[in-house]
Amino acid sequence: MGKSTTEKIALALRGFDAAIITGASSGIGAALLRCVFEFSNARIFAVSRTPPQIRNPRVEHAAADLSDGAQLCAAAEKIVGEISSSIPRPKILLINNAGFGAYGEFPEPSLGRNLEMIDLNVKAPVALCGKFLPLMGRGSAIVNIASTAAFQPCPQLAVYAATKSFVASFTLGISDELRSAGVRCVCVCPGPTSSNFFRAAGFDSPPLPAGFGHVPEDVARAALLALGRGSPLTVVGALNKIQTVLVRLLPIVPALRLSGLILRKIRSVKPRA
Repeated sequence: MGKSTTEKIALALRGFDAAIITGASSGIGAALLRCVFEFSNARIFAVSRTPPQIRNPRVEHAAADLSDGAQLCAAAEKIVGEISSSIPRPKILLINNAGFGAYGEFPEPSLGRNLEMIDLNVKAPVALCGKFLPLMGRGSAIVNIASTAAFQPCPQLAVYAATKSFVASFTLGISDELRSAGVRCVCVCPGPTSSNFFRAAGFDSPPLPAGFGHVPEDVARAALLALGRGSPLTVVGALNKIQTVLVRLLPIVPALRLSGLILRKIRSVKPRA
């Protein structure tokens, strides 16, 4: 008889000494935090602007706005110091989840907001990988949360999609580089998810049909199952898997037009001012 999903997740998380999860106070990050807390004995560092929902001595909040380079460096260096002082060559799980998007024709909603998005979605995961890799022993792992938007250009989400394309490419590249070091790298690509993403993008509620999209727990489970399999790339959800295959079969211009048509229709659900 095959293992249950719960057993597979517990096996995937077994043996980690420490886990660092960004954006752990809500949405996908909070769901990942709950799973790691429940199914591992790791010391957990939740990196976010606001405290996580779990209050437990095993979960330490590292307060930081990761779009701010100085705050990122300070938080990372504090965590590195905490881990390195107690565990030689630790098995570390780094989950880069923090990120946001914004709808609209570039540079909406503002150039500053788009540059902040690049700082958080691109620069932060690269910086954190660079900060923690020298500390990682064999058996460590990196999970980077990207998006199905990574697979094609997205009008109305141009900067966001580009940041997630970067995350996917970066993760796959380093996954091959780090194989000999015994460090697994996983890129997770969810579709639309019921979380604070849409509120941050300017919507009062997710502009999704009933029953469409994921809940954060779906994405967290898929991410940790992919970690257990050692899959360098996973797309969450059967329909999203089909979509990403079809997009790659289409020439780039028709794929671009189709993406624009769908996203403009979503855009017709007016964000709040």
